[in-house]
Amino acid sequence: MRLPKHVKTKNQLLNMTPMIDVVFLLIIFFIVSSNLIQQDVSVEMELPNAETGREENPAETERLTINIPQSGQLLAGTVPITSDELRQLFAKTKAKSEKSLEIRIRTGKDVPYRDVESVLVLAAESGIANVTFAVKKDGN
Repeated sequence: MRLPKHVKTKNQLLNMTPMIDVVFLLIIFFIVSSNLIQQDVSVEMELPNAETGREENPAETERLTINIPQSGQLLAGTVPITSDELRQLFAKTKAKSEKSLEIRIRTGKDVPYRDVESVLVLAAESGIANVTFAVKKDGN
């Protein structure tokens, strides 16, 4: 298309401010989200070994991770929690989740079963049947 002779074209400058804003927002988003993802596994413990198992698929369910260190203190992620608070957390998470709820228990291999049993009983009383245990693959 020919431009009329009386219209002059000016040098068009690209405004970089919105692009820089978007880049900074993306950087902040990924930093925050990676920090939240790592909170569940930030409690150091020696996981039990397993010869068999299945790979996790986080898209299938809403997952709530409960850590049980050697001390026996229940941790929702990294936050200490009592049994009553855990029961309320199960109910609240189950009510607001559109997916099925999975309880993932991370515990050391030397933690007594009585500490794990309390979480299993609370999950059953809350109507949560999908409970998995975090383990490491045998030989790793």
